[in-house]
Amino acid sequence: MLIDIEEQRTSAPTANTAPTSLAEITTVPRKEAGCVLNSFNIWIAAGLTLLPIPLGLIGGFGGLGTAAYFYSRSPLAAAVCAVAGLVCGIASVVALISFQQVLASRFMRWKAGHAFVGRLDPLVRPDDPEAQFVDFLPRSHWGQNMLETATDVAFLKVDRSRHELLLEGDLKRYRIPFGAVTNCQIEEYVLGREQWEADKHFVTVLTVETSTGPREIPLACRHLSFSPRRAAERRAQAHELCSRILLALNA
Repeated sequence: MLIDIEEQRTSAPTANTAPTSLAEITTVPRKEAGCVLNSFNIWIAAGLTLLPIPLGLIGGFGGLGTAAYFYSRSPLAAAVCAVAGLVCGIASVVALISFQQVLASRFMRWKAGHAFVGRLDPLVRPDDPEAQFVDFLPRSHWGQNMLETATDVAFLKVDRSRHELLLEGDLKRYRIPFGAVTNCQIEEYVLGREQWEADKHFVTVLTVETSTGPREIPLACRHLSFSPRRAAERRAQAHELCSRILLALNA
């Protein structure tokens, strides 16, 4: 499903726009590639995503159990422990619902930054203040319940001075002249079979012209800030990314 960006006054290039140059996609050297999205890091990220569950169970039942132990000896201490257990349980539920991906996303960004900073000639440096951490989300993974839906992660930079979009990924590098972009739009999908608005996700899809023909580059933002992130926040992130690219293309 496509989403029009109402706030964007200038229009994106259309699929019928003739490219004035070609995007270059190169593979990261083997010794530098695959340092982020490997099985070990993916399992760590999954553990961080589910961390509120064991913490909530331990804190909640631990507090209630301690309250039961102290009940006959000190009702006040028992009440404090019971309240602490309930607070811990509620906090874990809130964290699981609103902040589930924060620790995993920050871990992946940290791993990418640590791995990319040692590269000899990166297109984008992870410490560049204009660099944005993004996922590559192929259409085949949209709506799928997977341990990790991204096939690559990268730092994106919109280089207005050189009129290029630059992506330094874990597996590939993308040098995309503005003239090679033929389309930029937001599309949405629903996770699994969930039909509620809360579980909608949004992807900024770039279509670029390469030497082998058109290539689709679907980019998604990760949850990096300690603030609730539901469908509305995901939509806003996608709009911000797409608008940023469109403003540069149409400048």
